[in-house]
Amino acid sequence: MEYTEFDIRLNEVNSYADIVVARLNEIEFESYSEVEGGIRAYVQTQLLDTDAAKEILSEISKLTKVSFTINKVEQRNWNAEWESNYSPVVINDSCVIRAHFHNNFPALKYEIIITPKMSFGTGHHQTTLLMVNEMFNLDLKDKFILDMGSGTGVLAILASKLGARHLIAIDSDEWAFKNAKENSQLNNISNINFIHGDINDIGHTKFDVVLANISRNVILNDIEIYVDQMKDDGEILLSGFLKEDIPLILEKTGQLGLELVVVKNKDKWQMLHLRRA
Repeated sequence: MEYTEFDIRLNEVNSYADIVVARLNEIEFESYSEVEGGIRAYVQTQLLDTDAAKEILSEISKLTKVSFTINKVEQRNWNAEWESNYSPVVINDSCVIRAHFHNNFPALKYEIIITPKMSFGTGHHQTTLLMVNEMFNLDLKDKFILDMGSGTGVLAILASKLGARHLIAIDSDEWAFKNAKENSQLNNISNINFIHGDINDIGHTKFDVVLANISRNVILNDIEIYVDQMKDDGEILLSGFLKEDIPLILEKTGQLGLELVVVKNKDKWQMLHLRRA
C-alpha cells in the first residue's frame, strides 16, 4: 500500500496543529506524526485529493503562516513502525488498551488487546480517550450498540466487555474493517457484527447506544440517520471535532429531539453525550 506524505510547517504549531488534523481527517488522511515546527500527515495515495488538501491548507494559512511539501512514501513495514512506537494506554485506572506484544495488566478489570496496524483507534488519540471514558458512565448491560467509523474496533470491543448484548460496527475503510475483526478475535469477542460499509449498511436494528467518533462533516451529514436508529430512550456519544464545531452539532441534534447530557474535552478535542429528550 503506497502512501503520500504532507510535511506541513506551521508558524503556531500548538494553536493550529489539531485544526489541521481535524480538517485532513475529513478527506481520508489517516495518520500523523509530530515534528519540530509542524506535523507530517499521511494518506493512501489512491485516496489522495490533492486539490482538497491544498484548499484546506490555504484556508488555514489565513490564520497562521503555513508551508508544506508533498512526498511519496517508500514502501515499508508500517506494522513494525507502529509496534516500535506503540505503548499501552491506561484509562480510568480500570481499563488498559494494549498490543499483543505488551505484558498483561492483571490488576485492571478491563483489558483490550489490539494489533495497532494503521487503523484509527489505538487509544492514544484524545477522541478515543474521551469516548472510552464516557462509556464507563453508561449502562451497557444487554444493550444494542452501533459503532460508526469503528477503526480498530476498540469501542465496540469495550462495549462488549461492558456487557452489551449485540453490536454492529461499521467502517468504510477495508483495512480498518479487517483489523477490527482480527482485534475482536484477540479479545475472544464474538457478538460484534463488523461491516465494511457506510451509513447505508446499518439495517433496521434499533439501538440503545450509538457511538460515532468520526468528524464534524460526517456527523452533520449522517446524524439524522443515527437518531432515527435510536430507541426512544437511546443515547449517543459523538467525538472527532473541535470546540468551534459544537454549536453546529448542537443546533442539528436539538432539531432532531436530542438533549445534551454532558460536554467533555481533552486538549482541543470535544465529546458530546446526548439522549432523546
